[in-house]
Amino acid sequence: MAQTAGAVEERIGDGIAWIGVPSDAASHLTPALRAELLAALSRAEADGSVACIVLTGSGSGFSEGEDPASFEAPHAAPTPAELCLRVERCAKPVIAALHGRVLGTGAELALAAHYRIAAPGTRFGLPEVVLGLPPSAGATQRLPRLVGAAAALEILLSGRPVDLGATPPRGLVDHIAAGPLEEEARAFCAELRAEGLGPRPTALRRDGLADPMAYQQAVAARRAEAATSHNPARPEIVAAVEAAQLLPFASGLDFEEDAFETCRDSEPGRALRAVAAAERAALAARVPGPLGPRRIAVLGDGPLAVPLVQALLPVPASVDWGCPAPEALHAGVVQIRDRLEAARSSGALGDDEAELHLSRLRIGTPADMAGEAELVLLAGPGQEGVAVAPGASRLVAFPGPVTGVGLRFAPSPVAARLVEVIAGPEAGAAGIAEAEALALRMGSVSIRVTSSGESVGGRLFDACCRAADALVDMGQSPFAIDAACRDWGWRRGPFLRRDQMGLSRLGAQTRAAGAVNWASDLAAEGRTGRDAGAGFYDWTGAGAPAASAEVEALLAARRPAAEPWPAARLRLLLIGAMANEGARMLGSGMLHRASDLDLVALQVLDLPRWRGGPMHVALRLGARAVREALAGVAHPDRAFWTPHPLWDDLVTSRAAQWPEG
Repeated sequence: MAQTAGAVEERIGDGIAWIGVPSDAASHLTPALRAELLAALSRAEADGSVACIVLTGSGSGFSEGEDPASFEAPHAAPTPAELCLRVERCAKPVIAALHGRVLGTGAELALAAHYRIAAPGTRFGLPEVVLGLPPSAGATQRLPRLVGAAAALEILLSGRPVDLGATPPRGLVDHIAAGPLEEEARAFCAELRAEGLGPRPTALRRDGLADPMAYQQAVAARRAEAATSHNPARPEIVAAVEAAQLLPFASGLDFEEDAFETCRDSEPGRALRAVAAAERAALAARVPGPLGPRRIAVLGDGPLAVPLVQALLPVPASVDWGCPAPEALHAGVVQIRDRLEAARSSGALGDDEAELHLSRLRIGTPADMAGEAELVLLAGPGQEGVAVAPGASRLVAFPGPVTGVGLRFAPSPVAARLVEVIAGPEAGAAGIAEAEALALRMGSVSIRVTSSGESVGGRLFDACCRAADALVDMGQSPFAIDAACRDWGWRRGPFLRRDQMGLSRLGAQTRAAGAVNWASDLAAEGRTGRDAGAGFYDWTGAGAPAASAEVEALLAARRPAAEPWPAARLRLLLIGAMANEGARMLGSGMLHRASDLDLVALQVLDLPRWRGGPMHVALRLGARAVREALAGVAHPDRAFWTPHPLWDDLVTSRAAQWPEG
């Protein structure tokens, strides 16, 4: 008999009730779906013809759990914890037949089942820690009862899924399917019935608690690691796993629930979820496009070429590097070989991977390399006139004017977690889609920027430096400004960061009349940054920065003295100025989502993820407070400090979110 109740698929046959959990991208474990699952479970339990109940995913996976956006409010009834308890307390054996992705509360549902079988390639994970949250449906109590503290904490604290078909932790899975999953589940149920085996609640399992000493040692080791983390979930997860050994199961569930609420309401937790939401929004905004070209050409030399070629080698495509200077081409290939060898030696790449990456590379003149490529990336100026194959796209990857489509990597192509896709005045949808598809294949999040070549990262960095220099103009110490950033978790403030970059290259940053570009002034004095041993800081032979008395004297001679401001005020003005620049980008249409600027800030400025970016922080500080602080700045650069009208809209409408373009 087959029956469909809402979104849940139900069928009964041969003594088995099959309950299908929807697992497509739009089918999260919502309150409505949880209610449907509870009702289906009750029907199966009450049906006298049913001996076993099998939970299975009705799509490409078992379940990816809840929509992360739902974590912003308390769980609506029935909660995931209530669903899992009901599964665990079922009077008939419940078997979770797992395939595809089994994540979050979907994984917790699997843990609540009495038995688990899995198809090869099944990915099981509890990624809530990435959002600054512990699990909320009993995973911290059930998982260690099955696999012990060490294995449970590895899964819970890493947030990375494990392959259940490869080497799953002992005790997590009862059977790995060798054939079709439904047939294997049917045979597993027959075996249970033949052996007279009934429900086996995970709450009563003691396998993972069998060695109390090893359990405590694993907890102690992870507690020491978690104690220094700014992610509020990490110490709470360790404490909850310890509670699984020390407390009755029901008390452990209460402990986990309290930990979840504490983390959900914490500022770091809010920031981590905001960043994750920004990444999801950026991925969702991609233009549907091709899977990607089979042959990519990189044209040009200069500082961008080698890292760009290296970053493309892991992409499953042939990479042709065309360089007009044979000596630069040779040196670049040697550099790429050395980097791949270093990655292989460190274990970051396997021997076969390193060879495969290098086998994809072909080198020659720009004209020869561009002739067969489906996608051409310009890594430096002077290559714009090279002829490309008919139908091939041409993307500008180096800083400069963009009429079509450009790419900007943050912080560099090799380490880029984010790519700005610059849509110039003549950009077409196909070119944008191709650029976004390439970014995805490179493992990066892409954001779309409407400009003639200016990047969000460049503009944001300039705004940060401009604001920091203005604070110095007003009598504040660059070392106090950096210390205010460092104490907040931002390890490299604007002056330390510029020293590390080199001050000579920053002289082009413009300032208004009466304002000073202090990087340019120090460079003119011979203090050009870390490599020279002196910039804003004095750099010792060991490479450690020290506040410079010479710089303090130079500043005192060139601008009026002032009472030191509190660190909170310095941070408010610095972050407020960057958010104000973000508001200008939103207002002009250069940027379409405020959260995109936050993603750029995390990469370009190395802001701490657990604080969020300037746009998020500004809203947490309060739109009125930020607007008034900006308006109250007495500095010659009024155009820079004047609050953008979007602040007025936020204050008068009491909006909690920036508008989207």
